[in-house]
Amino acid sequence: MKAVVYEGDRRLKVKDVPVPQPGQGEVLLKVFYGGLCGTDMHIYHGVHPRAKPPLIMGHEFCGQIVALNGEAFGLKVGDKVVVEPLLSCGKCAACFSGYYHVCVNLGLLGIDRDGGFAEYALVPISQVHKLPQDMPMMEAVLVEPVAVAVHAVRMSRLKIGDKVAVLGAGPIGTLIAEVSRASGAEVIFSEVATDRLNMARTKGFLAINALVQDVEAEIMAITSKKGVDVVFDAAGVPSTAELSTRIIKIRGQVVVVGVFNEPPLVDYRTVIARELDIIGVRVYNFEDYQIAVDMIYNKKLKMDDIVTHIFKLEEAESAFEIMERGKGMKILFRVH
Repeated sequence: MKAVVYEGDRRLKVKDVPVPQPGQGEVLLKVFYGGLCGTDMHIYHGVHPRAKPPLIMGHEFCGQIVALNGEAFGLKVGDKVVVEPLLSCGKCAACFSGYYHVCVNLGLLGIDRDGGFAEYALVPISQVHKLPQDMPMMEAVLVEPVAVAVHAVRMSRLKIGDKVAVLGAGPIGTLIAEVSRASGAEVIFSEVATDRLNMARTKGFLAINALVQDVEAEIMAITSKKGVDVVFDAAGVPSTAELSTRIIKIRGQVVVVGVFNEPPLVDYRTVIARELDIIGVRVYNFEDYQIAVDMIYNKKLKMDDIVTHIFKLEEAESAFEIMERGKGMKILFRVH
């Protein structure tokens, strides 16, 4: 089978490798689509601390079960499924408490073991979610990033009628905005990329260009100097960490979603003076996946323009080049 193999810093190779066979407790999937994300870029650049070559990348993928080995949990050969790529130890305090998504030994398919940028992939039976069989596979592959957004919003204190700021209008920021809007909130974006600003506005969101506008002044004007109820920081850069504490209302909440490449400076004096609530969110859990499937399948989100590029596995270098340049939104591999 063909697979995209990470072989070291900025080195990818599409190789013919053997089709894996499912061990006890595993399913073999025929992969239909895989999605690129920022984590894949960290691996590609050789800076991810856990990903070691050679590695078949890809943790966002969907497919069809072609073989299974072990207790099926209602699954059967032929079922269309989406993968929840988390690999938890089941033995730490977090796992015993039901919080396997923040397992102290958490791993992911496509990072800690081979993933889904291949024609076939092995997945633990417990980590696949059965889909409505008429759900388009190009929608199914978006369940993982939508689940990230669902988890962020569910962890927040967002209520109907709230005003929220989303810092960063990339794929995750856009999906957080969509889930927030579907939950009854009014969304304000802050972004620097012109194409992403235009897309946000096309989708009906208010979007502030942080390069030429004073984001704090604009948001205070919109909110009558109150500030927004919730900030979702999906950008993960020092400037947004600092901005978030200035645009939030007194006793408001900042939800940190983006992964920071360097530790940001946050003025805790502002946090204390305004009694701010700052929380971090990480990936998702089983219930977030179920909600994400429902929201996509039942058209509760505007998803039509999220996918901007589709490549074959053989075009992996071009796909990574487009993402590295920050072009478009969601980039997919079509495998079967």
